[in-house]
Amino acid sequence: MTKKECEKCEFPKNPAKAEARLHINSFLMGGLLTVLALIFTFSPEKFHIMVVAQLALAIPLILFASLSYAKVGYKENHTVWDRFGWIATNLGYILFLNASGLILAAFSFKILTIIYFGLVMLLVSIYYILNIISQKDTLKEHLSKLILWLIGIFIGGILPLM
Repeated sequence: MTKKECEKCEFPKNPAKAEARLHINSFLMGGLLTVLALIFTFSPEKFHIMVVAQLALAIPLILFASLSYAKVGYKENHTVWDRFGWIATNLGYILFLNASGLILAAFSFKILTIIYFGLVMLLVSIYYILNIISQKDTLKEHLSKLILWLIGIFIGGILPLM
């Protein structure tokens, strides 16, 4: 693919984005493995199966998101990798945030857990609203992403508390 043809790509090659995502995901992966190891070392019976499941499922999602974002940094035609990376990353982040909230609940921090999930939902809403405001032509895209996040937090975080 020539440089001129690549300019027509939906997403231009972006090594800086790839590197940033890889760094973030590396830190998260280390945290996920550490928390999971601590749970299994000390008292796995204290935690709801949803905590362990969401932490465990977040690991392959974040790993394959990282592999996908590595391709975003050097592939000429990488739109599919960028999309797959976004999906895997966000599902992994949702699972991680849900598990974190459920860990708070496991230690009887009910008010803090409610505040936590409320804050997550507020912040993700603000994030996507700012995206919509700054890029008016992305309303449908960012609204669907916001809905995915809110449904994911509700199903995996709030619903298990009820």
